[in-house]
Amino acid sequence: MKLRKLTSILISLFVVGCDVETNKSTTSSVDSSTSFVDSSSTDEIILENKLIDIENNSNLNSLNGYEGLTPSTGDVNILLIPIHFKNVNNNLLDTTLINKAFNSINESDVEYYSVKEYYKISSYEKLNLNFEITDTYIPSESSTFYSNSYNNSNYPLAVQSIIEEALSFFDDKYDYSNFDSNKDGYIDGIYLIYDAPVDYQYKEDLWWAWTSYNLDENIIFDDMKYKSYVFAGMEFLKQDNRNCNTHTLIHETAHMFGIDDYYDYNAGSGTKTGGLAKADMMDGTIGDHNPFTKSLLNWSNGKLVNIEDDENKFTVELESFSENGNYLILANDFDLQKGILQEYFILEYYRPTNLNEFDKMFTINGVRMLHVVADTKKNGTFKYNNATTNVKLISQITTSNGDTYISDTTDRSDDTLFVENEKLTKVNYANGSLLNYSFEIIELSDNKATISIEKK
Repeated sequence: MKLRKLTSILISLFVVGCDVETNKSTTSSVDSSTSFVDSSSTDEIILENKLIDIENNSNLNSLNGYEGLTPSTGDVNILLIPIHFKNVNNNLLDTTLINKAFNSINESDVEYYSVKEYYKISSYEKLNLNFEITDTYIPSESSTFYSNSYNNSNYPLAVQSIIEEALSFFDDKYDYSNFDSNKDGYIDGIYLIYDAPVDYQYKEDLWWAWTSYNLDENIIFDDMKYKSYVFAGMEFLKQDNRNCNTHTLIHETAHMFGIDDYYDYNAGSGTKTGGLAKADMMDGTIGDHNPFTKSLLNWSNGKLVNIEDDENKFTVELESFSENGNYLILANDFDLQKGILQEYFILEYYRPTNLNEFDKMFTINGVRMLHVVADTKKNGTFKYNNATTNVKLISQITTSNGDTYISDTTDRSDDTLFVENEKLTKVNYANGSLLNYSFEIIELSDNKATISIEKK
């Protein structure tokens, strides 16, 4: 929850290894290559000189209209403050469990992954999160005071008052400039885990798990401002009767970087057509992040292939996205200057492995097709989102007819993936124009998806 022109195919490449004993992946940045084969013969087409590196020109600070969001690459230090309210008789805080949930590696008591380990794998080791857990802080007021003094329209101010109390309290113990990895003058991020009861009846937005951004630039400690912060109940770690459930924490951490929700959080506005049917960390709070999100986070960089008129049909071998970061983007007129901030279609090879193994968003191997409409306004922010606009920012196209979109009321299912012998014959842009590509899934193996792509 958050408050808040070349005809082309893009391909992003990474190499990933697997720790056999733990079944949890490790990654490396070794160069990889992909073979493109003419479907009318067995002769390999050498395209080395036609691969053009695409620089990711997006900036999540600009896209959100803020400065100081949590960095998504490098060694990033997050200040984590356990919060005990003096009127809560049963102190639920367990700093050992909190440390497992956020910092552990290959911890058997964490059924999924810790926040640190998840993002290390999802980012292909481009992000190393470190959570510095402070002593437990007791706010000056009771939880009842914050409930009564701040209504649902300004409840972030309640948490900001707690943060500023805590920063003042710990000021002598910590040099907050050590929490500014990118030297932008902002603390990289602040996490508060509280022990008051979570409001599962949704009567008070305060007592939930949510992310927000401090807009008061006059709050300064050690010459440092702060922007991204999370307020989450300790109860979420025991959600679904698990020993240590980190899914909600992983979801909220992505908001700290500036990634939006992909579910429809405002049912009264926007279009119902499109969406991801809960098959994403930022929709159903499960599995890995999708290629668009990883591009925004600077974890996946594309390569552009210029398809000549006499090469209108070819076969590509696509590796698993979650394990290797490979994905394709189809577009009629891709603007190199805009990069990923425009409209296009993504093909990713989904496998229920790696970060997808525990939740199994889908239980089979298949190719997922996504429609991204990432146009921006004059102020640099996204024109569309998945909740309130007449076009979705990101949607899944399902089955072989190409005109069918998953809707807000649809749940994910295996038959929404393209499998062997299925074809996409046509699909439209948001304005109704036709994508000048079709494809057929030739083979799905444990190593790769073989896809025949034709330019019309």
